[in-house]
Amino acid sequence: MRPVPRGGRTLGAALLCTVAALGTAIAAPAPSGAAATADDVVSSHWIGLGYNQNPQPPNGTTWNTADWNQMVSRTEYMKPGLVRVMFNVPWFWSGTDAGGTYDFKSAAYLNAEKVIKHYVDEGVPVVSGLFGIDDLTYTAANTATIQATLVKHLQADGAAPTYWVGVNEPNVSTGPKSYSYADWTTATTNLASAFATAGVDTARTTVSGADTAEAGISAYGGDLGRQTAPRCNSGCDSGLVWKLASLNTFTAQVYADSATDSAVAFQTSSDGTTWRNLTVAPPTPVAMVTGKNGGGMWRYTYTASGITGAKYLRLSVASSTLEHTVGSMSLANNSTSLDDSLDDMTQTQTALDTGTWNGNGSWWLRSAKSGLVGASEAHFYDQELYGAAPEYAEPVLSQAVSQLRSAAPGMPVLLGETGMKAAQYPDGSKDYRFALDTTQPLRMADLAVQEARSGVDGAAAWCLDGYASTTFCGMWGRGSEDPGKVSAHSTALRPWFYTWSLLTRYLPTGSTIHAPAQPTGVRVLAAQLPGGGWTFALVNRTSVAQTVRLSEPTGSITLNKYVYTDGATPSTDANGFPMKVGTLTANFTSGHALTVGADSVAVFTTAS
Repeated sequence: MRPVPRGGRTLGAALLCTVAALGTAIAAPAPSGAAATADDVVSSHWIGLGYNQNPQPPNGTTWNTADWNQMVSRTEYMKPGLVRVMFNVPWFWSGTDAGGTYDFKSAAYLNAEKVIKHYVDEGVPVVSGLFGIDDLTYTAANTATIQATLVKHLQADGAAPTYWVGVNEPNVSTGPKSYSYADWTTATTNLASAFATAGVDTARTTVSGADTAEAGISAYGGDLGRQTAPRCNSGCDSGLVWKLASLNTFTAQVYADSATDSAVAFQTSSDGTTWRNLTVAPPTPVAMVTGKNGGGMWRYTYTASGITGAKYLRLSVASSTLEHTVGSMSLANNSTSLDDSLDDMTQTQTALDTGTWNGNGSWWLRSAKSGLVGASEAHFYDQELYGAAPEYAEPVLSQAVSQLRSAAPGMPVLLGETGMKAAQYPDGSKDYRFALDTTQPLRMADLAVQEARSGVDGAAAWCLDGYASTTFCGMWGRGSEDPGKVSAHSTALRPWFYTWSLLTRYLPTGSTIHAPAQPTGVRVLAAQLPGGGWTFALVNRTSVAQTVRLSEPTGSITLNKYVYTDGATPSTDANGFPMKVGTLTANFTSGHALTVGADSVAVFTTAS
């Protein structure tokens, strides 16, 4: 069975929340792929795993034969289900809002078109858009026209991206972007109009997005909104409210930017109109290391019992310049316990329990409901390197995906960027040394399994082989350092290529994803492949071997086994590609045990 999702909520203006509808199942599309009888099927339309690719060559101004053949050889082994290839404006346009010129003959444009066309010819869906808009104005109609002209040109040349996301991470609150959701709405409305005017075939390229950076979904319980609470205390109508008749106990986790926060207060009410303050013992704050703003937050766990005469519980925050995020709320009466989690669909206005959705805090959710996009796409980076428990990603994403499914049934849910959130230096640059180490294969396999179990349809890792010289994020690098030794600027395959390539290759498009029960510290995934075969992936984050008994409707099958262990050299061929270490013939229909070593990833698959 799936784990119960846990998450967080940001306190936003005029948002009230009730748990009255928590027991209602959230609708999701039926899974694709072969029919399965097990009760652990994930409701997704699996597209697959892939990567972000810099389309510019690692050497020179145009792709030479050696570089191209190496890229093609490695990526064809991987068999990605999804690839993201973004454009920079100077590659094809020079000018401002007042006017300019297109250049579809430039080397940079032709490089990008060549890469996209390669994947289009292979039948791989491509996410594309602009990394930035340079001197253009985001909301200007001409900016949309320039994008539409680019997409129309790509389509005419047989290089049509499947998804067009406009501008990369428009919600980032620092730097030159810092756009509002209203800006995104205007720009995306303009884009749809420009597509129509330019004659873009939207059956081949659909406007998607909002391509947001969901940095707030982090180790501190999850948070799609990440906004500061306004003044909200006695008599306030913009707190968070939970409803449970005869409630007598609660536990709430709240995160704040201060170790001396005193702004949080609680009130109870029997009718939702008259409120009385509730005395709650001040908790001891616990320091949390997260990726938010490169710094930390503090967790406050509030508990109270013996509450009487209460049907509603309100959490409010006095006027404060600090961010406050609700990670979770659990409340109970003598017979019922309720757990409330991340930005769920029970947020309401002042009626307290109407169930009316008001997701103003999340661009991801709002864009899914906007009617402006054909696919819901955002970025999610795991905060494990900042001290987050590795297993937090699945419950947070599961809750987010369930909301998106309800908001836009049938719409693909994609992670256009995913990976580990890198440490950031004061000058804004990032430390990518983690991409070279031997633990990264475990981290990325762990994240991939959790994302697939959460119900996303596809996820593209950041990144294939790097971008700027300081951004050596890939599964191999760019540069002239020893090609036989892993380093920041070597073309040698890095350790995490081993696990990510196995999962891209052996979890193909159209697979039916299963989420079996998992032991603590172990992530488990099963997938029925489109042709009827199976893949099992086990990621063991503990220091001892783990055995997992799996029951899936496989019949008798023969599986190839691949193993990666942190610190050990895996079995590879002359190209550095994974080689199987054995085979296993088994029948999982009535249950069969698989074992994975300490700090290891094991992949079992019927595919070759």
